[in-house]
Amino acid sequence: MDETARPGRPALDGVRVLDLTHQVAGPSATLVLAFLGAEVVKVIPPGSRESYDPIPFYLNNASKKSVELDLKSPAGRDTALRLADKADVFVENFSPGVIDRLGLGWEVLSARNPRLIYAQLKGFAEDSPYRDFPCFDPIAQGFAGGSSITGEPGGLPMKPGPDVGDTGTGMMMAQGILAALYQREKDGLGQRVQVSMTDQCATFLRIHYGWPIDRQTDTPRFGNGPPFLVTTAPSDIYPCPPFGPSDYVHIHCGSDRQWERMATLIGRPGMLADPRFATMASRGEHKAEVDEAVRAWTGTLDKMAAMRALGDAGVPGGALRSTTEVYQDPDLRERGIFVTVDDPGKGPVTIPGYPVRMSRSAARVTAPPQPGQHTAQVLRDWLGDGDGEGADRAAAGGAAGSVAGRERAAQEASP
Repeated sequence: MDETARPGRPALDGVRVLDLTHQVAGPSATLVLAFLGAEVVKVIPPGSRESYDPIPFYLNNASKKSVELDLKSPAGRDTALRLADKADVFVENFSPGVIDRLGLGWEVLSARNPRLIYAQLKGFAEDSPYRDFPCFDPIAQGFAGGSSITGEPGGLPMKPGPDVGDTGTGMMMAQGILAALYQREKDGLGQRVQVSMTDQCATFLRIHYGWPIDRQTDTPRFGNGPPFLVTTAPSDIYPCPPFGPSDYVHIHCGSDRQWERMATLIGRPGMLADPRFATMASRGEHKAEVDEAVRAWTGTLDKMAAMRALGDAGVPGGALRSTTEVYQDPDLRERGIFVTVDDPGKGPVTIPGYPVRMSRSAARVTAPPQPGQHTAQVLRDWLGDGDGEGADRAAAGGAAGSVAGRERAAQEASP
């Protein structure tokens, strides 16, 4: 059997990624590449706050290696250039202009390594009028419209809970990198891949643009209702005993057939003959009556029992779970959605894994590295620098743990 087709071999085995990202958005892109088997080497500056803010670092850097380089020192910059010469992919999400001031811009690296995929993730696009503005996840979600449609009708806008701006943009960046690697297989050339958090968030609202397109009005906030031009019921969250903060089930009947099943399930077949509930639109107009009947039923079952009853009846419904409930779900752990890794300092720790299943290759999920843990190994393996120890000291530029290093890291952290 061809070694490249061996079952279980990671899909990106042999791909080298030089990772100059930080915070969440950039590291989530390289995290995908690491799960898929690429050798991702995360570069951190001496004294980086990632060295003393371990939880974000831990959750965003599984399956990677880490080296410590002072990119502002001549030795550190020279080492980064040499590593980029050996890399297949280079990824950065510094504030605008920082990467060029470090002498590691697209023009410099692509001239040295024409096969390099050079990926940049920013808050605002390079050709946007706001390109120089700092940006984080809630800023991107608000500017791109996500917050405007989140929250209760008539209430304040609300930032969506998931990291759509950060992790969502990282996922989009990973797609672009994979496409560029595929194209390179055809023509042998690298390319520049760019994505901004605000642009990406704007595309995630795809179906919500139906309101300005069809009705020339802003898309309203729906709370937990359906975000459609024509509303319906039941389509909301409904309380379940013991009526705690997460004791709800979300039910959405998206067709007349599903409503028929729902009415039968809750013991209200008489509603099927009532013209007020005959169509999706009419049920939306009489939402209060529908919701009252549904709440009377959900009030007798815990959320998981309600979910099972709905699923068995062919009605779309799901329990609302807290982060702790999801994190401790034995099914997710058994199927590898959450993976327990052995960390030298922490012992066994369970972290989110990679959810995509591939029939001929396996995801690779290992404990995140200690910051700078693989400096000597990477410089030896990539550059042939002896045992790597001397190169390690030179690359660090003598600034390890310095106040200046921490201050620079804080100033350059915003995407």
